[in-house]
Amino acid sequence: MEQQYCHWLMALSAPMVALNADNGATFDTPTFYPFATTVDLKSSWGITSRVELINMVIRMADEGHARHLARYYFLWHRISPKQWQEHLEQQPAEEQVLMQIVADTAAICGDGGIRSWDLGRLGFLCRIAHCNGWFTAEENLWFHSRLALRARHFYANWESYYAAFLVGRAYWQSLNQDTPEQQQYAFCHFSGKQVDINLLRQLYCHTDSPVKHLPWHIDCHEIDKPASLEEVDWS
Repeated sequence: MEQQYCHWLMALSAPMVALNADNGATFDTPTFYPFATTVDLKSSWGITSRVELINMVIRMADEGHARHLARYYFLWHRISPKQWQEHLEQQPAEEQVLMQIVADTAAICGDGGIRSWDLGRLGFLCRIAHCNGWFTAEENLWFHSRLALRARHFYANWESYYAAFLVGRAYWQSLNQDTPEQQQYAFCHFSGKQVDINLLRQLYCHTDSPVKHLPWHIDCHEIDKPASLEEVDWS
């Protein structure tokens, strides 16, 4: 397989690399870190085994946080501003907050919405599975190829994909507020925190960033499912 395509697959989780750059993460290393280590996923993800990780990836690829906003991103790109406003005014306060988040970000995310927030983190999980010895190199690439199908369907370039990741991260951080007003405030607050500014700096200024050297539109190679994943039913 061409090295460029392997790097493209790893670039799906580049925002997670940017978040962990101070710990030594690198953009194109399939194991996320270029040195021997293991990563405990129990406290952050509740994952302690290969089976649990596979189940998480398959479930969240299409049923992650993005689904909560997906219908509004779809609508924003297909109805007039007047129709959007009329629909918004008919919704309860909590839905109006979600619609405002979408209206503020739909132009930069595209109608794929915040799916890259889910896809990027799942790419990270697959790389950590490889790092921890739960995945072989071939298994890691095959799972990434399934994520890539979704990314290329919903996004037109790296800029939209990465912007949607950042929006998704701020949305995730704004959850579990007591009132809709508090959620809207939290979303705005988390959108401009220093950690996210540093993330952007890594993504767009680092010499190894995929944005600088990897085109979005490249030939994607079909990867045969390894025999070791025969029991995995996922497309």
